[in-house]
Amino acid sequence: MEALSGVKVLDLSDEIAGSYCAKLMADFGAEVIKIEDPNGNKMRKVGPFLDDDPHPEKSGQFFYLNTNKKSVTLNLKTKTGVELFKKLAKDVDVVIEDFNPGVMAEQGISYEILSELNPGLIMTSITWFGQNGPYHDYKATNLIAEGIGGSMFTSRPTRWPKGRPAVLGGAQAEYRCGLLSYIAVTAALLRQADTNKGTWIDISVAESVVSTLTGTTADYTYMGFSRTTVPWAVHGFPTQENYQCKDGWVNILTGIGGTSKVATLIEQPELKDNPYFAKASARIAEPEKFEELCIPWFKEHGKWEIAKKAQELKLAFSPTLSPVELLEDEQLKAREVFATVKHPDMGEVTYLGAPAKMSESPCKAGRAPLIGEHNEMVYGGLGYRKEECVKFRERGII
Repeated sequence: MEALSGVKVLDLSDEIAGSYCAKLMADFGAEVIKIEDPNGNKMRKVGPFLDDDPHPEKSGQFFYLNTNKKSVTLNLKTKTGVELFKKLAKDVDVVIEDFNPGVMAEQGISYEILSELNPGLIMTSITWFGQNGPYHDYKATNLIAEGIGGSMFTSRPTRWPKGRPAVLGGAQAEYRCGLLSYIAVTAALLRQADTNKGTWIDISVAESVVSTLTGTTADYTYMGFSRTTVPWAVHGFPTQENYQCKDGWVNILTGIGGTSKVATLIEQPELKDNPYFAKASARIAEPEKFEELCIPWFKEHGKWEIAKKAQELKLAFSPTLSPVELLEDEQLKAREVFATVKHPDMGEVTYLGAPAKMSESPCKAGRAPLIGEHNEMVYGGLGYRKEECVKFRERGII
């Protein structure tokens, strides 16, 4: 049995955070039903697409965020659709939704209404800024959440701490929120198991960013210090940077007092006492001078060769890997991080599997569902015959 076997979830999510939360639950064994619009979830229109074919069953993003889920189509803008949803919600443990604040109430499926039908229900509402407060109706994107959540302010190279804040790659704010939502749901499930009572989880993407700012807020609270770059810059090395090498990039971190070892690394031990290797103040004042001494050697050597030699000198250097290189990384291969499954329209697909390994309840690999693939099974479980489902489809309800 998987860890969450027996847990039933309805996933109403359109965006990344809610979809990722539900994906983690599905990967760890929960039965997750993705509620899609009759024309398909909007994420099916988001690339990248297999073979650059914008087909709703070939979206890489939809595939990754919906592995191991079932799909039913349902039009919640219809009265019958709302009634069908209520029937589904009576027999599940968790509902995950990411509509704007108030939308669930407008549709007649608020937590108050659903909890009367199902007192043990856990409803997780994911929004950009939460259900209340002066920002609660604001629209946002991952970029906005990273900015207003404070993490972008610290995202600057150590060499240019007074430069403009850097944009973080990917949808990190949303994935962070999805992970924290998963943790909150799991905690609520523990309470539900003891009390048979549900709860309403109100979680915001922006607050998820704020809550994971490490010590940057404490720096200001206790020291009046507003950090504008990573903490290592405070110690004076223009390191914790990506330097170009023969076959890509290598990330260097020397640690306090370790920069003099770089002279040995670059096969110029006589530079050990050079001010740019021996004194943090010299490197801070003229970081380009330090780099002029190092980078020529880096450009003549490969990133793995550099990292291995640096590790032998107890220097925390590592290769900076591209997505293509991740697929071939020997550590990730040994850990079986990537899973391969077959999909009716995409063929054989390799994707990032579950982020944890459990010795007694292994996670399962599985594909994303086709649009409405499980309509007959799920609605049949509510007592509707195949003919009735056909009529629902003809009326635009499913």
